Amino acid sequence: MSARACRVRFEPFGVEAVVPAGATVLEAARKSGIAIAAQCGGRGTCGQCAVRILEGAPAAIRPALGRAAALPKGMVLACLAEVSDGLVVKPVNATRSA
Repeated sequence: MSARACRVRFEPFGVEAVVPAGATVLEAARKSGIAIAAQCGGRGTCGQCAVRILEGAPAAIRPALGRAAALPKGMVLACLAEVSDGLVVKPVNATRSA
């Protein structure tokens, strides 16, 4: 994993996370206290961790499996999308821990 840090913002919460390059959006969310649903444990099969890309683009996106592969344009699975610096996303199914 690269030592370069990437800043990711989660809307509508206004929360930012700084994580190493190569981390997934799901990992960044968990680090910042945003609980994104991921029943499959981040294996890209349940589709619950979908996020809408508001700004920027993920550094890489691994292929999704099963029903999770059919996402609308502008959406990715947080467990399969690697962060990039300046990425802004809006989780579909998330809460913020206090």
